[in-house]
Amino acid sequence: MRELQDSLGTAVILITHDMGVVAETADRVVVMYAGRKVEEAAVDDLFEHPGHPYTRGLFGSIPNVEAAARSKSRRPRLAEIKGMVPSLADLPSGCSFAPRCAMATEECRAAYPPPRELRPGHLVACWHAERLIGGAS
Repeated sequence: MRELQDSLGTAVILITHDMGVVAETADRVVVMYAGRKVEEAAVDDLFEHPGHPYTRGLFGSIPNVEAAARSKSRRPRLAEIKGMVPSLADLPSGCSFAPRCAMATEECRAAYPPPRELRPGHLVACWHAERLIGGAS
């Protein structure tokens, strides 16, 4: 895909849950949940400093081949995001991810967080993004 993109001088849009493919092919990433953009950043920045709990959940679902190869027992389970994806016809009040989020507070359930630029070119729609990114401003 990169070769085609370079030779034709075009952009490519990938829609995937496969973060390995994202890491190898994307320059910039938009993470969406329940039809809304929850995070946007350059691929390297997103992988190094994920600022939304859903993005972190996606990273937790990436198989670690090295850890599995070293393990003498059963393969380690992948992290899962608890709960169910909400119906787009019946979204909860506030942040759509709040019912599944371990960090959710009353603020999350009351109002959808606006996207904020917490690092240059890195937008996150989460009331708790500063804690996840590590206090970056």
